Amino acid sequence: MSETDTVYVYSTDRQVWEKANEFPIPNRAMNYGDGIFETLVFDGEKIRFFDFHLERLLKGMEVLRLQTDKSAFEKFESWFIDNYSGQKLRIRWTHFRAGLGKYMPETNDTVQILQIQKFIQPPTIKVQTSFAETISLFPYPWSRFKTLNSLPYIMAAQERVDRKLDELILLDHTGKVAEASISNIFWRKGKKVFTPALECGGIDGIGRRAIISKIPRLITEGVFGPNDLLRADQVWVSNVTGISYLEKIDSLEFSTELWEPISEIFE
Repeated sequence: MSETDTVYVYSTDRQVWEKANEFPIPNRAMNYGDGIFETLVFDGEKIRFFDFHLERLLKGMEVLRLQTDKSAFEKFESWFIDNYSGQKLRIRWTHFRAGLGKYMPETNDTVQILQIQKFIQPPTIKVQTSFAETISLFPYPWSRFKTLNSLPYIMAAQERVDRKLDELILLDHTGKVAEASISNIFWRKGKKVFTPALECGGIDGIGRRAIISKIPRLITEGVFGPNDLLRADQVWVSNVTGISYLEKIDSLEFSTELWEPISEIFE
């Protein structure tokens, strides 16, 4: 199963998902990165944390002034149950502004696209990690959402590969810890857990929200420097696909034993 042979576009006229073999070019997703997306996991029976996804999606669309046909929302999960029952899938659900125009859009209506792939479990342990040297994050009203303008993460991925790392820790423009290259970041000292506040420019991740909801009394959200993180007993990164423990940040080693309070969140 690949992205290209499992692409659907939502027909607002018929209120159904239809296979999309071709798509109009140019469009505002291509020209301006004018849109937003959600990455979801379907476990064969349900979409993981679907309520969290819908809430973030609607908030993000409000910030970007996108308007959409919500008829797709009502039957979204049941459509996957009807068409992909028993299959574990990774889903990208994209909403981009319809029409053309230049910087000033012609409309705020959206086009909805589905890209469906086989789900691949993230590694339990990422061995080698370091802090980013070339990328900094800046907080904007939309930085907590997954917009189509993803250049900071694309460039971070290239730095990670160039430096032969398994993960890269991103800092904000003031040098505070923001998140990891494709995930939010947490660290534990004893029973206390810490994670950067969203004001540092990180994404309001679904995995992040699931962990905070599971152990709210143990977590402190705040503004932290790299040295705060480096004093931890354990560090992990998380997105909707699951948790990966970090074994080393530069030459400093951390525990990679499964921590029981969060061990079953993504099962």
